Amino acid sequence: MITSYADLEPYLKDFQWLEHKKDQPSLFITGAEFQAHFLYFAGHTPEKRQALVECVEAFNQHYAEHFTWGAYVNEKGKGRYYDIAEMPSIQEAVTKHTHPDDQIEWYCASGERDEAPEYMINTFTNRGWEGNKFFSSTLTFHVPNELIFKEEQKQILMSLIQLCIDKLGVYHAVAGFQGVLPYKPIGVGDYSLAQGERFWGIYQGADIKERRQIQNGIKSIDWLTYINNTLVQRICEVKTFPRYCEHFKLEPQQQKEGFLFQLEDYPQLLPSDQPVLENYYNLNKALRPLRNGAYLSISYDTGNNYKVLDVEASRKWIRRLDTPDIFPDRGHYEERKPSKKDIYLESGRPCEVDGIYRYDEQLNLDGQPMYVGYDDRDDYEQNNVNDYRQQVVLLKGDIAPRFLECYDHMVLKQAKKIKWHLISEIMRVNS
Repeated sequence: MITSYADLEPYLKDFQWLEHKKDQPSLFITGAEFQAHFLYFAGHTPEKRQALVECVEAFNQHYAEHFTWGAYVNEKGKGRYYDIAEMPSIQEAVTKHTHPDDQIEWYCASGERDEAPEYMINTFTNRGWEGNKFFSSTLTFHVPNELIFKEEQKQILMSLIQLCIDKLGVYHAVAGFQGVLPYKPIGVGDYSLAQGERFWGIYQGADIKERRQIQNGIKSIDWLTYINNTLVQRICEVKTFPRYCEHFKLEPQQQKEGFLFQLEDYPQLLPSDQPVLENYYNLNKALRPLRNGAYLSISYDTGNNYKVLDVEASRKWIRRLDTPDIFPDRGHYEERKPSKKDIYLESGRPCEVDGIYRYDEQLNLDGQPMYVGYDDRDDYEQNNVNDYRQQVVLLKGDIAPRFLECYDHMVLKQAKKIKWHLISEIMRVNS
C-alpha cells in the first residue's frame, strides 16, 4: 500500500526511463506522473469553450510558472512550437477560434521538447460536425507525483478535478498515476509496454485517441474514476446505481450529473507480481459492463517493429484487473469459437458464459447496418479492427449493458435494451 512519496520512490527505477546522450543532459523520456484526464462533449460551443478557459486558467494559477514551452495550432490551421513567453494564452486561442468547426489544440509543458514533461496541460476540442460521430473533447493535465502526497497540494488538485467535472459537464474522467510521454512519442512505445506489464495501477494511453472511442464505452478505471449519468444508464437507472454499487462494496460520491469513485487515500501502483487491492478489483468488476470490448491500439508507434501496446496487447491491458495472468499474458486464457452458434444475452440479465459479446444489429448514422468488414456478418476474428459494431467483454455474473442511443454529442435519447451475441468464449486452459 502506498501512503507517501517515500513508499513510491523504490519503484521509480521500474517505471521511469532516461535517455543518456554524450555531453548532454539526460532526457526523461517515459514515466508516470499524477495526471487527470477528462472527456466531455460539445467542446465546439461558446459555453464549453469559455468553461475550458476557466479550467485551464485555474490550473495555470498554480502551475504555469513551471512551463517552458508550448505548442499551438492557430486560426489558420498552422501549428508550431513556442517559447512560453510567446505562447498565446488559452483565452487568446478561444477568442481566435470562433467557428463551431474550429478545433482548439493548445499544449503547455515544462522541460525540453523531446522529453516527457513533469508539468503539462493539453486541450483538444471537438469540431461541431463531429457531433454525429460522437467524438469528444479532451482536457488533460499532470504534475509531479510527489505533489499528490502533500496535503495542501492534494486539496488543490482535487479541487481542480472537481472544477473541471462541473464546468465541462464531463462524460468520463480518470485520475491517478498515468503514463506520460514526450509531445511526439514515436520510439518509446516499448517502454510503455514494460511499464504497463509491471504496474497495473499506471493508466496507459490517457490522451486524445480516446475521444474517438468513448462512444463505445470507457477504457478502464483509475484511482479516481468519474462516470456521468448517461454512462450509468448503460447498467441501470441512475436512482438504482448506488444500490448496484453496494453489491461490490463500493460507495461512490453521487454528484449532480454523475458518480465519482475514489479508491484509497492515495493512488496505487498495483505491481503485477502482487495481489490486486480489493477495491480496485471490485470497481473494475462493477464497471466492466461499461468497457469498450473492441478498443484499438493504445500506442502511437505500432509499426516500428518492436513490442508495443498494439491492438492485441491493448485489449489484454484493459482486462488486466479481470483475473491474473491475462496481462502480461501467461498463456492461461484463450478465445475459442462458442460451443453453440446462437447464444444471446439480453440487457439486464447476468452473464453465464465468459466471453466477448457483440451488438450484431447496430445501425450506423444513416440507419443502415453498421460496417463490419466481413462478407458474412456473423464472422468474428480476434483483434479485428474493421468491425465497427459495439462489443463488450463480460464474465460470469456481469450484468449485460444496455445500448445508448444518442442525439449529436452524446445527448441521451434512450438506454435501449438489446440482445448481445456471444461471438467468442474466453476459456481457462492449462499451460
